[in-house]
Amino acid sequence: MQLLYVTNGFPYPLTSGYLRHYFLIRELSERHSITLLSIVGATHDESHVAALAPYTERILTVSSASGSGSFLPKARDRLSGFSFGAGGDGPAQRLGRIAADLVRRERFEAILFSGKRTFPALAYVPDLPLVADICDTASARVRGSMRFSSPLRVPVLSLQYVEFKRVERELARRASSLLFSSARDRDALLDDVRRHGLEPRTAVVPNGVDIDYWKRRSPSLGEGRVVFTGKMDYPPNEDAALLLIREVMPIVRRSFPGAELLVVGRDPTDRLCRAGQAPGVTVTGFVDDVRPYLDGAGVFAAPLRFGAGIQNKVLEAMAMEVPVVASPLAADGLRTGRGETPPIVVARSADHVAGRIVERLALGGGAGPDRAARAYVEEHFVWSESARIVDDALTCAVSVPAAEPVRR
Repeated sequence: MQLLYVTNGFPYPLTSGYLRHYFLIRELSERHSITLLSIVGATHDESHVAALAPYTERILTVSSASGSGSFLPKARDRLSGFSFGAGGDGPAQRLGRIAADLVRRERFEAILFSGKRTFPALAYVPDLPLVADICDTASARVRGSMRFSSPLRVPVLSLQYVEFKRVERELARRASSLLFSSARDRDALLDDVRRHGLEPRTAVVPNGVDIDYWKRRSPSLGEGRVVFTGKMDYPPNEDAALLLIREVMPIVRRSFPGAELLVVGRDPTDRLCRAGQAPGVTVTGFVDDVRPYLDGAGVFAAPLRFGAGIQNKVLEAMAMEVPVVASPLAADGLRTGRGETPPIVVARSADHVAGRIVERLALGGGAGPDRAARAYVEEHFVWSESARIVDDALTCAVSVPAAEPVRR
């Protein structure tokens, strides 16, 4: 199949936040001819293109400055990019014109689309069968973030919420199938669009884990060390890290005065760096390799209070057999499409999280790595199986076209 694959961020390097598309492209390239269209940021370079070249027929990009800077400029850029028809000169519109030119000159059979920011591009190719990879339900993430944001941010977040809702509904009308990274995100979107008389075809396509890469080297767990990983300017991660520093670890250190927290990941905010000066806390910033930190962990803590999508950081910790204490939200993102739940400890409040961490640390390294956690990942989070589900959705899109184009 001749396939247009459209993303709102370039799927390389794997720390970019778009690793899902890198692995899906790699798997799908065995059966399809893929042209990748992406919006790229200021750090994009030719080495990133070279990493995808073996799996694509061509790669075409447009540049955008959004995604950098403080909250308000980023939110303004994202809101200004939404549009429900052709026109304008934003990055998504430019991407759409490239797509339209390709479709005029060549016979593409379907489009695999991802990203709310790229939504305006679809207006330029209204007749091409569409599979939309929703991945995470952004409206649910923004709604959750409003509960924990400063009053100054709430009006802008409210506007984002309304726009995300509108885009999600339009995709439900246009697409042959909607794909989600978790059952939780699928259910959240369906609850909304069904109230508008829509019943889209859906599938859960979980992120896979490279189990050969995420493999522990030490035969025993670390002692007294709590680890949390992720991209630390992502609001749900920043909020969880601050909760660990300010509320959880002071309780843990009453029982284990030598306990330490490592917050590992790139782009920590100024607020997080200041909080990270607390006793027993290290905020690392970017590291070349996260695995040594997980190898030395006694427990992985993920007390996320809002967010959406699948928690790759938790899957990676599980693959490395680190015991996990997580919030209900983080755990629910790892529930499979068939309803299986992950073998992790679920804790709701900061006090509860601290208590479960203390229980885990009290066992020490002698308790041994968590084999059940790795087995769960090996069974349910495999890229080849995820790609097969996407392949089925593409086949269905070509044979059963969607009923309605994007509204003009």
